[in-house]
Formats: sequence, C-alpha cells, structure tokens
Amino acid sequence: MLSHTPWSVTPLQASLHIAVHETINPLCHTHQEDIAHIWEKKTTQHPTLYNGRVFCVDRLTSTHIEGHWNEFKNVLAQMTRPDLFAENPLKSLAVVGLFHATDGIVIGKRSARSIYLPGYWQGIPAGSVETRDHTTAINLTEQLQAEAHEELGLTPEEIDIGPPLLACEHPNTHIIDIGVSIHSPLSFRTIEERCKTEGNAEYDALTCLNLMQKTSFDGLMVPTLRALLEHT
Repeated sequence: MLSHTPWSVTPLQASLHIAVHETINPLCHTHQEDIAHIWEKKTTQHPTLYNGRVFCVDRLTSTHIEGHWNEFKNVLAQMTRPDLFAENPLKSLAVVGLFHATDGIVIGKRSARSIYLPGYWQGIPAGSVETRDHTTAINLTEQLQAEAHEELGLTPEEIDIGPPLLACEHPNTHIIDIGVSIHSPLSFRTIEERCKTEGNAEYDALTCLNLMQKTSFDGLMVPTLRALLEHT
C-alpha cells in the first residue's frame, strides 16, 4: 500500500539539466548480505529481473538534477526494505508520461504481477531511467520513446514528447517520478489495441479520462498521476 505521508512535488523547468557523476553509497557495501538475500528471493519470484544500472538522484531542484548510476539490485532492496538505506536513501529516477490521445488522457492499471504498486493506476508509459545501448548520458525523451515501444507498441513517430512538468517523490521507497506530457494523434481504441497486441503486458488495463473524469476517477491512483492531472 501507499504511504499516507504527502508526496513531495517539485515543479520543473522545461530547461531541466541532468548531470551524472560517480559516487558510492557506503550502505550498498554495508548491507551486501541483506541485498543479496532480497535479490535471490525476488529473482526466484520474478525470473526475468535483470540487475542493470539505474540512475539515482543526489540533488534535485526545479532546474537541475544531479546523480549517479547504481545497480538495480540495490534499488530493489530499498523498495523491499526502506529501512536498509534510511540513513542515506537511494532515490532512483523514473519517467512517467501524461498521455494525451485524441479523445482524452490515457492511463494504465499496473499488472497484478508487478513488484511495486500492483493494481494502481498510473500515467503511461513509465519506467526507471536506465542505461541503454551502453550510453551513460540521460535523455528523458529517448527513455520515454523506449518505454512507449516496449509497453504500448508505439513508435517514436506516433508520439510527441514535451518538456518535463514535475518531479514527485515516493515517501517510503524514495523513487522520484519525472512527469512528462505526451501527445499522440492516435485514438484511445487504437492505443488500447496496440498495447494488447504489441505491448509487454505491463498493464492489466488501460482507460481514457475526459476533462470531467480526471477529477472524479475513483480507482487506486499513484499520486504522481494525480499531481499530473492537477497540472493540466
């Protein structure tokens, strides 16, 4: 379940700059045995898990983000047991789309098999900021294009990705979502069908919200999505 603690929201400037530096969180070494145990248990439950590199935030303002690359197994350990890194939490960065189709805002219900927040509705597409094609620089547009292709079966030509809107931090796991506006000339039905036939089963369902529904939707909703809907 989600924490009742208010989620911290930071408005972002369109000119947001992300800088990568090398750093080591000593707690990753201190808790190696705990991390290894959690990783073994989680990979048994979810055999497709991959220990890649994800970006973690060390400093966040409305114009700048500074951070470093860390192993996913360390981030997963914190998601599972936030107390492990309580003294110096890892703040993994994720991108989340506010997806405008021709007939409304499309949102997705996280799979019941998800490791984190199963059954919650969120903006689409979404995913951790990770290294791709051996690159170390961060490009939020490319990250969202890749997520849109993997989760929804959409090509870069079918979406127009705008500037970042806001950052929202999860209180317990310290994941930081970067919300970004996305527009597409496709209808909800086309996107839904493409997701079913070419997506990766990240979502159990999609739905489309019109201007009236976005304030009255009563499903379980990740607060990042609520903040993005309030932003529109």
